Amino acid sequence: MTDQPPAVPPTDDQASPPLDRPPLKQTERPHPLTPLIRGWIVFVVILFAIGRQLIPDESGRSNIGQLVKLGVGWILLGVGAIVVLAAAAGFLSWYFTRYVIDDEELRVETGWLAKRSRRIAFQRVQSVDIIQPLAARLFGLVELRIEAGAGDSRTVLRYLTRKQATQFRDYLLARAHGDQVTVAGSSQLPEASAFTDLSAAERTLVTINPGLLVLGLVLSTEFAISVAVLIIVVVVSSIAGSPVVGLAGLIPMFLTIVSLIGRRVTAQFNYTLAESSRGLRISRGLTNLTSQSLPLNRIQGVRIVQPLLWRLLGLTRVDVDVLGYGANSEQGENNTDVSNILLPIARDEQVRTALSRVLPRADLESIELHPSPKRARAIRWFDGWTLRYGWNDAVIISRHGFFDRTTDVVPHAKTQSVRITQGPLQKALQLASVHVDTPKGPVNLVALHLDPPDARRLALEQLDRARNARRAALPGSGTVADEAVLQRFGLTGVAPLGSGGESIVYPLGDDHVLRVYRSGHESATRMIEQLAPAYRAFSQVSLGFRTPVIVESGQVAGRTYSVDRRMPGQSLDGWLPTAPAEQRQPVLDQYLRAAAAIQRLPLPAPEFARLFGDRLRRFDSLGALLEDQLRTAARQTAETIDQELPAAAVEQVIGELHQRRAQPALVHGDYFPGNVMVGEQNGAMIVTGVADFSPHTLAADPLMDVAGAIWLIGLAGHPGADDDQRFVYDRAITLYGGEQPADLIHWLDVYRRYYAVYYAPDPAIFPISMRHLAS
Repeated sequence: MTDQPPAVPPTDDQASPPLDRPPLKQTERPHPLTPLIRGWIVFVVILFAIGRQLIPDESGRSNIGQLVKLGVGWILLGVGAIVVLAAAAGFLSWYFTRYVIDDEELRVETGWLAKRSRRIAFQRVQSVDIIQPLAARLFGLVELRIEAGAGDSRTVLRYLTRKQATQFRDYLLARAHGDQVTVAGSSQLPEASAFTDLSAAERTLVTINPGLLVLGLVLSTEFAISVAVLIIVVVVSSIAGSPVVGLAGLIPMFLTIVSLIGRRVTAQFNYTLAESSRGLRISRGLTNLTSQSLPLNRIQGVRIVQPLLWRLLGLTRVDVDVLGYGANSEQGENNTDVSNILLPIARDEQVRTALSRVLPRADLESIELHPSPKRARAIRWFDGWTLRYGWNDAVIISRHGFFDRTTDVVPHAKTQSVRITQGPLQKALQLASVHVDTPKGPVNLVALHLDPPDARRLALEQLDRARNARRAALPGSGTVADEAVLQRFGLTGVAPLGSGGESIVYPLGDDHVLRVYRSGHESATRMIEQLAPAYRAFSQVSLGFRTPVIVESGQVAGRTYSVDRRMPGQSLDGWLPTAPAEQRQPVLDQYLRAAAAIQRLPLPAPEFARLFGDRLRRFDSLGALLEDQLRTAARQTAETIDQELPAAAVEQVIGELHQRRAQPALVHGDYFPGNVMVGEQNGAMIVTGVADFSPHTLAADPLMDVAGAIWLIGLAGHPGADDDQRFVYDRAITLYGGEQPADLIHWLDVYRRYYAVYYAPDPAIFPISMRHLAS
């Protein structure tokens, strides 16, 4: 190993030759009837606007007289002009909308004034929904909505034939789960019903009877208030002897009741919750049919609401936090949008059936609930006795409310952050509340008004439970495909050696390991084809430790695997928690030196680039490469965990990176203790190997791996991790700082903030990233 600093002299940036461009593909347009259907919707809006003019105001007057003065001819001319303009705009929108959905990509091009082309990676697809507005439904057409994250992540194709949209939905969901299927293969699946959009391959779990929807509406608080106001208006107008004034008040209230019926009954009519191979499927709607895909892995929490009158009849509403859906839990009640509603109203047995799919290990009824102190009633005098919280091995819950009893449930692994708040009144009463944060949505889990010591204890213990749950969730996704791979190699029930973001590793004898690539990971087959020759080249370089070698690869049940040469020893991540004090620092010193030695591995070409995965690309400078990395990470943070990074901090890091000069060298990119192997040799522990070169691997500045070794060891979470990080940092300054270490200290700080942005899409790391970007 070398003691030379990994930083290298500056070099003039040379432009890289352009990559070969693939031939242009034949794109398709939506159905030709699309402009007609969209024009019909505009016509309905115009009729509604004219109808509103017929409603009298408080004085009993309406605007119909002014419309009559204009003349029927002028009114018809105006309506006709608007319809023609809308039709023309609809035609242009249809004509300039093109899409490609094939075995290689998902791409949608839109815009006739400002063109926009959006390419969506298959693994970024969160859900695919089919919407059938009444006008489109009459022609057998549907709208396809593709959700790929938060913000403006929705891509809409209006309108396709129902058969075509169903085929695309099944294909995209399969690719999103990592299955290597084809568009043609998706057409072989059972055809879905035109009335429910459910096929024979999907099993119905819960169907809500329309009568139950009507009962829920009648017993709802909104309906009771509307009826009460309606009665008051009738009585007051009768006493005052002014029916015109009463009419002015009755019409808005009548419209409110009609709106409630539309939201609670018509939009939820024939509500069906079904189970498919890709998660859950919700189908609902009388006039407009909405078919919503609900991936189980994106459900972040559950809210169970029981209004007072509903509780007497054993009725419940269930909402869910779904990553990327946003905060409005009522979304989808009054339109064809995706919804946070899991069950609009259901009986106890139906609720248990649904929760068994969403929270399979929760067993909510067995959780012991702890009350808040009695002095909390000084703040919550109206329902202080209802405040409860509790947990088990799978979830944490809170409960509150008398008129609307609300129970929030969050699986430990879905916890994004935990915080304690204490307002002035709470401080005076010696109380504090614990918030368990999840992405935006209806779930708001707060253990309200606890004793401060209990609040601190609950917060710290929940952080530990969340960390342990995420680690336990990593070894396998529990899919049939994973089990098929393990069965193929006779490893069913065998515990994994370790796991990462890309794959899970199992022991396969003394000399080999089985690596099962995760669903949703970048095209694993293509990456193995890229890694195999690179690993062979790596093996020709003597670094004093081993690098991976792929012996065999293939697929079982759509899941990609490889058989790799086994590295001796265990991961540094697993060794550090129990490491003897006298061996700890010598091994950490080798860990740092190995990071610096990786730059000696051969590059395929002497240029800045992403080397492995689906996003191969060359760059003409280090700054351009790292800027692209960070902008992608910032976008993924918004899309995958619905969080925003501070723009100014990101721009500052990008600006500093453009000032860095280095020659391209191989950078591991994910150099942390879990990817470093250690073992005993001659009575001493040494670094025996470095594993998992991946899409993180770059041709870039070799100082990045030294900075990564420092930053990432601080995330390990083992006892003494902060001390280990401090030792590795000080050792890096000693080994590579020279007589004037200020320059090295500066660039280590820049790369510390680089990694804070780069790893921010991981919900477990995001809060840590925010702290680093603020410092």
